[in-house]
Amino acid sequence: MTSNKILSQELIKVETSQPVSLGRGDWLQLERISYKDNNNIQRQWERCVRRKERASNVDAVDIHAILLTPAPELLLVVQYRPAIECYCVEFPSGLIDMNEDPVVSAQRELKEETGYDVLLSQFNLVKTPLAYEPGLSNSCCYVAKVTIDTSKLSAPPTQSLEADEWSLQVISVPLDNIMHRLLDLQKSHHGNLIIDSRVHALASGIAYSQTLQLNTSASS
Repeated sequence: MTSNKILSQELIKVETSQPVSLGRGDWLQLERISYKDNNNIQRQWERCVRRKERASNVDAVDIHAILLTPAPELLLVVQYRPAIECYCVEFPSGLIDMNEDPVVSAQRELKEETGYDVLLSQFNLVKTPLAYEPGLSNSCCYVAKVTIDTSKLSAPPTQSLEADEWSLQVISVPLDNIMHRLLDLQKSHHGNLIIDSRVHALASGIAYSQTLQLNTSASS
């Protein structure tokens, strides 16, 4: 079945007005946009956008890195996020510079945040824009996937953090029973740690897959 047959209704073209700025800071601005729905009713929405020169709304790249240690572990970072007034478990990630190849961005951010220096050829870029929080922002990202054999590292990973990344720590979580491990980690910090929704979604998918495999094995 093709994807256009899954939806019960046709995706109609929605035209939006030129955004009206409601306020701006050093990095972000608040905008109001107007659009017409399927009944030709004029509606309004407010959104937060990044202040930037390029037209694309693909701002960043998330890195899904698996460490072979030798059992596979998901490489993650923990850092304080002022917006939520809490620490957050996230993928290594970063903004894509002007006219920069997203794979180069992924390589740079992985090295800076985690210390793992990986060849460009080892990254698998999924160049499909993914929405961060579509009810709030137009910001999207790409995902770069990489597998790192830790037995082949020539030197221990060393972070190269900027001053505002003072809180960033590197962790790795075994894929086996990953959902329970993440939830236990969150609980152990007594409300001072939140799991990023994208990390939770990936962990949930892995957990579902592992459960299905166990059920299939048990029934065969």
